[in-house]
Amino acid sequence: MNRKEQKRFRMAMDKEIKEHRNSFIVFSVLRLLVIASMVRQVMLGNYEGVFFCGLTFLLLYIPSWVQVRFHVELPPPLEITILCFIFAAEILGEVNAFYVLIPGWDTILHTLNGFLAAAVGFSLVMLLNDNEGLTFDLSPFFLALTAFCFSMTIGVLWEFFEFAMD
Repeated sequence: MNRKEQKRFRMAMDKEIKEHRNSFIVFSVLRLLVIASMVRQVMLGNYEGVFFCGLTFLLLYIPSWVQVRFHVELPPPLEITILCFIFAAEILGEVNAFYVLIPGWDTILHTLNGFLAAAVGFSLVMLLNDNEGLTFDLSPFFLALTAFCFSMTIGVLWEFFEFAMD
């Protein structure tokens, strides 16, 4: 990407973040919490925690980046849930050891991730269904079935990834 494209992309990202005020507020609060957590991890000498904080800081930009890059409009509640999930998994789970301290934390996050994946799958199919260029109309049952199958597929792929990393 050249400088002109980078500047245009950055302006689009800023506009996208500010268009959805609630998402922007949650994004800003979570970003400040990540920075505070990163400072704490540096003071404790936990450089793995610093890495996770940096990773989380980048991951928080993904929903806005996807919306700008692919011209997809995520509903603000879905975007907020995704941001909170990223924070819960990385900062609370990894950095603050909630996976160890709270029984069932992993199950809670996997359940939330299943709902998120279903919502994303539903949104993707709705985008296709609402496209004027396509000549078919999908039934509500098909939309629900597709969202469920998308969610299960993402869950299985994630488990494969977790197994490979372990």
